[in-house]
Amino acid sequence: MIIWILFVILSSILEALMFHRKIFIYNIHIYLTLIRGLVCIPLSVQNEWLPFLIFCLFTFPFIHDGIYYTTRHLLNKNVYPKMFFDRSTTTTAIISLSIFWRLILFIFGLGLLPVVL
Repeated sequence: MIIWILFVILSSILEALMFHRKIFIYNIHIYLTLIRGLVCIPLSVQNEWLPFLIFCLFTFPFIHDGIYYTTRHLLNKNVYPKMFFDRSTTTTAIISLSIFWRLILFIFGLGLLPVVL
C-alpha cells in the first residue's frame, strides 16, 4: 500500500512537470494508464487481489489529481487556483472527477483498508 501511495505521489508530480513544460505526446493518457496498471496489478497480486485493486482505483483520483493540481499551481500561479481541490476544464482524460467524487471514492477506498491490511 505504501508503494502504491508513493508511486501515485511521484507520478503526479512528474506528470505535472510534463504538462507544465508541455512534454507529452498525443493522447498521453493511454500511456499513463498503462504505466499505472503496470504498478497496480503486480501489487494487487501480492495482496488481497480484488480488494487491493479496488483500493488502488478508488484512492488514485483523490491523491493524484490533488497533487497534480497543486504542483501545477506551484509551477504557474495562473493555473488551478484551488490547488488540491481544483478540477481541469480542458483535460483530454476520459475520466475527470470533481473533488466531491474524488473524496467519495477515497473514503470508500479507505473503507477497504481492513481487508487490504
